[in-house]
Amino acid sequence: MNKGVLYKCLLLTLAILLILTAISGCTEEQPEAPVPEPTPAPTEPEPTEKPPETPTPSEEDISLYMPMKVDYIWQYEGEGNEYASYTLRVEFEEGNRYQLTRDNGGTVIADIYEVRKDSIVHVYQAGESYDHTNLLKQPNNLEDIVLKLPIQVGNKWVSEENSYEIIDTKATITVPYGTFNDCVVVKRTYKDGSEDYLHYKEGVGLLQSEFRTNDFKVFSRLKNFSNK
Repeated sequence: MNKGVLYKCLLLTLAILLILTAISGCTEEQPEAPVPEPTPAPTEPEPTEKPPETPTPSEEDISLYMPMKVDYIWQYEGEGNEYASYTLRVEFEEGNRYQLTRDNGGTVIADIYEVRKDSIVHVYQAGESYDHTNLLKQPNNLEDIVLKLPIQVGNKWVSEENSYEIIDTKATITVPYGTFNDCVVVKRTYKDGSEDYLHYKEGVGLLQSEFRTNDFKVFSRLKNFSNK
């Protein structure tokens, strides 16, 4: 083979090698760009103090709204009726039963209340009880639920043909004994349509009763409380 032919063969081989190299470079897979890791969402900081839990009805102590111990005395100042002023005194207690006397200057009435797990119930009443006899063993002659858990607006019940409803738990009321916030107001509706509005305060008991019938109103307001 002469030198000219050999030279042409070498040039052809070199050209083929260059073409193959270019083709392989174009088809070679390029490395994928790294996918960034997602940034985690910021977490809420843990509160340093837990908010107070709302007590469930079973944890509420209903006795606080009508505290009763022997020799507790409430004195009420009346308006609208000569017997609206009266003195209430706890005379006897046994277990969950308490006997109170109500002296309005005209008569003395004996009332017995039972403090149950979820209610305070007026279970006995006797008029003309001037001798202050212990009546706690007497059989019940009433079943009037005067207060019932839960202590929350909208709680309703019917007892002794009277309808009860808690209409406020944050009332502010002023009586001769003082001004009180966060009072519970119970509306009692009698079968004849007349109404009582009873205002209770934890640790004190009944602050005020307001009886309404047509345009006639009678008030009894607490002027002194002795729990010594």
